Amino acid sequence: MAGFMKNAMSYLGMSDVVDDDDDYIEEEEPVQPAPKPTFDSDHTVTPMPAATTSSPSSTKQFPVGRVNRITTIHPKSYEDAQLVGRALRDGVPVVLNLTGVSEAVAYRIVDFSAGVVFGVRGSLERVTPRVFLLSPAQVNIKVEEPTAPASAHDLFAD
Repeated sequence: MAGFMKNAMSYLGMSDVVDDDDDYIEEEEPVQPAPKPTFDSDHTVTPMPAATTSSPSSTKQFPVGRVNRITTIHPKSYEDAQLVGRALRDGVPVVLNLTGVSEAVAYRIVDFSAGVVFGVRGSLERVTPRVFLLSPAQVNIKVEEPTAPASAHDLFAD
């Protein structure tokens, strides 16, 4: 600490030039043990067994062409957003109605839902300013653009 004060005073012109050999004591640094490997430090790859078509029960096949149900979710808080993720993960389209939550919570839920939709390679369409249609990859949505824009307050304005 004294060396720091001398250097600072010398730099500010408050004392004579500091002689580097005065108070310098060399300390040896303790030897650190080798760090423990972290969970991602092992870069070896374990080969996956080849997928066989003889056992279709081991893999979940999504229904193609027909939707059995659509889930409507009316979240009351951000914690209800995980219901969206579960439904989309299971291949069920979701109508997300955000009319019952504040604007800040609605932004968070839409952000989370957009991430889930991206993860399952689905699509997200705005139906009204606070109602969204989220669909997984195997469900195709036909979008028809309105002819005149609505004049109501738009939560997620372009």
